Amino acid sequence: MAACEDRPNLVERAVRKLGEPENQARLLQAAWRISLLMMVFGFIIILKTIFPNFTVT
Repeated sequence: MAACEDRPNLVERAVRKLGEPENQARLLQAAWRISLLMMVFGFIIILKTIFPNFTVT
């Protein structure tokens, strides 16, 4: 079964949608928040390793 050439497939539409500036800004915000969260958790793990009695309150 041949695909229609005038309609892009789902992947092409998703890539075009992600290429829009407002969607790129949302992706950048999400990536920044995830990396910040990972950094905080890593810092807590390091502190728990160095100081076993360390508690997060």
